[in-house]
Amino acid sequence: MELQGVENFEGVLERYERCFRRENDDRPVMNITAPKKSNREAPPAPAMLRERWFNFDWRIDCHEVWVSRTDYIAEAFPSYFCNLGPDVFAGFIGSELEYAEGTSWAKYRVKDWAEEPPLKFNPKSFYWMEMEKYVRLAAERGEGRWIVASGDIHPNADALSALRGPENLCFDLIERPDEIKKRLAECFKAYKEAMKRHFDIIHPHSDGVVTSWITVPVRGRYAALQNDFSCMVGPEMYREFFLPWLREEAAFLDHCVYHWDGPNAIPHMDAICGVEGIDAIQWVYGDGNGPMSKWIPLLKKLQERGAGLWVYCGREEVKRIVEALKPQGMIITTGAGSREEAEAIVKEVEGICARK
Repeated sequence: MELQGVENFEGVLERYERCFRRENDDRPVMNITAPKKSNREAPPAPAMLRERWFNFDWRIDCHEVWVSRTDYIAEAFPSYFCNLGPDVFAGFIGSELEYAEGTSWAKYRVKDWAEEPPLKFNPKSFYWMEMEKYVRLAAERGEGRWIVASGDIHPNADALSALRGPENLCFDLIERPDEIKKRLAECFKAYKEAMKRHFDIIHPHSDGVVTSWITVPVRGRYAALQNDFSCMVGPEMYREFFLPWLREEAAFLDHCVYHWDGPNAIPHMDAICGVEGIDAIQWVYGDGNGPMSKWIPLLKKLQERGAGLWVYCGREEVKRIVEALKPQGMIITTGAGSREEAEAIVKEVEGICARK
């Protein structure tokens, strides 16, 4: 497969696969973007907030301009994330969403689980029908130009939290544990249906390649996994309720990266690292807790437990991170001021790894 703006995209795919197999001894995978000159101007934004979310032609027009202004160096590649907000999966199973500038959230609808019918993926829901249009348009317009990412799909605890509210869900875990286990099983079934539909739309336009908002190109099934609610429970409860479904999600996919969000989620490190099928962990340190290089001791612990790493950091941190960590299984995503600077970063990283 060829991809505009990327030299030897098949070689890029293979380097990511080698990274998943921990065979990238020469250096980490380097996903580096840099600005480049372009005369194209972004189209004017619609006046109404709702249209800025649901005018998909306008959103993709803007992305075309972004791609024209971006250089992709080393293993970077153009992608397009069909983003309708982090609670859109709740919309697929019947919730209403509220939209603001840059984000959205579900309206808590479950007052009593006893009155709630089984949770099912609804292909006639407004949010799925809009997402289907969005993904299809992005895939058709992006053929040979970018790889389409599925939406920001949160099943598992995050889905139940979006339906019930996080505080109520905390009480439910104690007072109605069997009910929650039943609902988690329903969520997983709905998740599989939603993801299969994403892949069925994207794959025919990309020779079977897909990505996610955590950018990794995969021929087959790939997604980011997460459980942001996990920061509200202890390790024992995490293992009892949520870990079994994380294992199921990882087994359903060919490759996946786990979005591990915030210091309060650290107690779940051993559980997450023990899940077969998670190729890498994206550590997110949270507002006010940076920079990434501050967390090198934690990243080392992840590597000691056999985890791969997907690291987003400033270019000024790359040298320190590469010196401290093993290249095997590590993906570094950063930006540079120019193609020349990006190529110099790659050369410096290769030199550091050669001396190890």
